[in-house]
Amino acid sequence: MSRQRVYFFNRFFWPDNSATAQILTDLCRDLDKSRFAVTVVTSRLNYGDESIVYAGNETFEEVEIRRLWSTRFGRGGLAGRLSDYITIYISFFVFMLLRVGANDIAVFKTDPPLLSIPGAAGKLIKRFRMVAWCQDIFPEVASIGMHVPRGLGWMFSFLAKARDWSLRIADDVVVLGQDMARFLESRGIERDKLTKISNWSVQNETAAIPHTDLRKEWSIPPEAFVVGYSGNLGRAHDWQTLLEAAKLLREESNLRFLCCGGGHGYEALRKAVLEEDIQDSFYFNPYQPLERLGASLKVPDIHWLTLKEAMTPFIFPSKFFGILQAERPVLFIGSTKGEISELIAHNEIGRAVEEGDARGLARAIADFKNDKERVIKSGTRARLLWENNFQKPVEIAKWNKLLGSLSASGGEDSDGQ
Repeated sequence: MSRQRVYFFNRFFWPDNSATAQILTDLCRDLDKSRFAVTVVTSRLNYGDESIVYAGNETFEEVEIRRLWSTRFGRGGLAGRLSDYITIYISFFVFMLLRVGANDIAVFKTDPPLLSIPGAAGKLIKRFRMVAWCQDIFPEVASIGMHVPRGLGWMFSFLAKARDWSLRIADDVVVLGQDMARFLESRGIERDKLTKISNWSVQNETAAIPHTDLRKEWSIPPEAFVVGYSGNLGRAHDWQTLLEAAKLLREESNLRFLCCGGGHGYEALRKAVLEEDIQDSFYFNPYQPLERLGASLKVPDIHWLTLKEAMTPFIFPSKFFGILQAERPVLFIGSTKGEISELIAHNEIGRAVEEGDARGLARAIADFKNDKERVIKSGTRARLLWENNFQKPVEIAKWNKLLGSLSASGGEDSDGQ
């Protein structure tokens, strides 16, 4: 039986460690290779280091990788980032015209943003089947995060309409959560076209180092109650509420805050901690390599997670799944009416507070710190929620089902096309 050719388009892929690359790498590695012949179309860029240039063409665990040309300005400035985006759009579009056939399936992630627009244009020309995989919803994420000047509002409105057009052209639209699905439905995307497939935790269950050793390495007292954050802390996240809560808890004994990651908010929080003279309670570490991620997520007794309320329909914080897998409770700063808050309340795995409610967050931290049994039980329920609902094999099975439903009868394996 011939295999269905599936193309995935995304700016990053293995061996890059960006979040979108890790999720896509997991999916391509674990898709049913007896049914699907997989090609990843990506750039030669590295997420964190623009000096790294990956090889043009490789094979990774039966996955064909085609790395295309783009500029390499990186994330330092807006003009350079736009140049990278535009040249990636052009390279991807030319590849679609030359390589993707009518019997093929093309899956477009949202890195670079709005990739579904050139994808839809390619679909109209080449008649392939198209899946838009929405890791987040642009341009709304950018317009909220950038505080768009009044004179540029028309541009974001135009891009939103173009995005909606492209999603209506797609055969299926994959979303990460119900908040995202409801928003797109309100924009005229048919409900039957929206498929919810969650991301998953990429941590390794077999840790390279025990989390207790990491505590020693980072000089965290063994008796300390640790409130942790892991990953990107960016413009979509509220760190000010956590800072104000930490100030309120300044006199609380044996309380520490651990941040492992990076981003605009990470640097702003680190600076503010010094200005407020509470640096003795904080530990700042860089992003942890994948082999240490599972251990680092177990170092905190409880994690804080954040998403600005205005971002609720546009982003689902996939850090949530890693916290659940690590068997830790969650303190969420964001909309108390959104999907994350509902999951926390329904499963009794932590507490949610609104942005700016520093006193509520401080009370929650103190309550958990003074009730170790509650911490353990909440963590156990968090792990159970992950095991029953969000494990990678469950989500991979959904992808196999979706791609199988889009497969052409007797579609040809286009190896060597």
